[in-house]
Amino acid sequence: MTDMAEKLPSDSAVPAPALRFDRAWGVVAGAGLLMFINLGPVLYYTSGIFIKAISDDTGWTRGTIAAASLPANLLITLTLPLVGWAVDAYGTRRIALLSSILFIVGMLLLGQFSKTPGQFALLLVVANACGFALTPLPYAQIVSGWFDKRRGLALGLMLTMSGLGTALFPPLSSALIAQFGWRNAYAFLGLIVFAIGAFAACVLLRDPPQLTSKTSGHDDKTPGLSVRSALTGRAFWTLFAAFFLISIAIGGGSTSLPLVLTDRGVSAQQASFVMTIVGLTMMIGRLSFGLLLDRVFAPRLTALVFLAPALAFSVLLLPNATSVNAMIAAAFLGFGLGAEVDALAYIASRSFGLRYFGRILGFLMIAFTLGLAFGPTLFGKIFDQFQNYHLALWIAAGISAVASGLIMTLRKIDLPFTPKRAGTHT
Repeated sequence: MTDMAEKLPSDSAVPAPALRFDRAWGVVAGAGLLMFINLGPVLYYTSGIFIKAISDDTGWTRGTIAAASLPANLLITLTLPLVGWAVDAYGTRRIALLSSILFIVGMLLLGQFSKTPGQFALLLVVANACGFALTPLPYAQIVSGWFDKRRGLALGLMLTMSGLGTALFPPLSSALIAQFGWRNAYAFLGLIVFAIGAFAACVLLRDPPQLTSKTSGHDDKTPGLSVRSALTGRAFWTLFAAFFLISIAIGGGSTSLPLVLTDRGVSAQQASFVMTIVGLTMMIGRLSFGLLLDRVFAPRLTALVFLAPALAFSVLLLPNATSVNAMIAAAFLGFGLGAEVDALAYIASRSFGLRYFGRILGFLMIAFTLGLAFGPTLFGKIFDQFQNYHLALWIAAGISAVASGLIMTLRKIDLPFTPKRAGTHT
């Protein structure tokens, strides 16, 4: 399979190499900006910062606030196959722009009209529904459509920006909450998402050539399995189970990390800084992981990285908690977070091809988002029951190890769309 960037029509004013750079790598930049402001950094990984502020202001328990995100995450889970279908059919640019505009409305409603736990849960559903395209799915699809032999690198660069968002949004949220209160902080975050998302969608994103050909009425010759064939194969369900488990562990651990630290006497601002360490190591993990994906058998590499969260939780379980322990745990957790979406998108594209990639990845992302939904709820409920996170950390460490073992069962025959040999093209 040749790279999509090589199939662009010639332009008399611009040489082909410049076209490839401007369009393919420009798409990576635009997708990266949208990953910077996706639901993960903006809502999910700041939730540990908001939970304490909301609890102090309203008196709601941590478990109640954490559980309020479950319906929202379930909604995103159920709509992912629909988003994947829309991306396959209409492209990423339109839905990215629409979602960026709607999201600011959802965040305004969330901050200003959440007067009871039920209203908070309902408006979290609204905010997440408005951000339907602010997930990795559309941008993994568009980048995979432009790249083949350097797909791992391109995905890694794009998803590195999510790590940057995870590094910056928690301390930014903490500062906004301290200055303006948690209700207005949500509105400011929505405004940031709108400004960056609209710019990226309008200026940088370009749908891949095969989508343009399909919408123009030409036959789609993109290689790939049908949705039915993918969903009935062993590789699909292996990926589904492994990523469901690892997302429970990293979801619960990452959102609860600031709470674990503040319970041990760390200030809210220092706890938010630890999340910055998580974000920075996410960036390092995603970039290095992306570089290695094009060179090392992806399931084996992924299995190794899945052990990083288990090490993070083990460090947090040490009896003598210190700031050094917290930073080590944050680094391991961030490194694990730096691999999950990259690995899922990359392995899925090599296992099932690109013809129906958006739809198939949408079904796989159900596992990922379900895990992210149940992880914080599990941690919150365990805290409410025992007034500490020890049992939750033990559970998270165990299921991280199980997820690693599942990924190891994938073989080369399960990834039939892997290039035969490395090349120098995009």
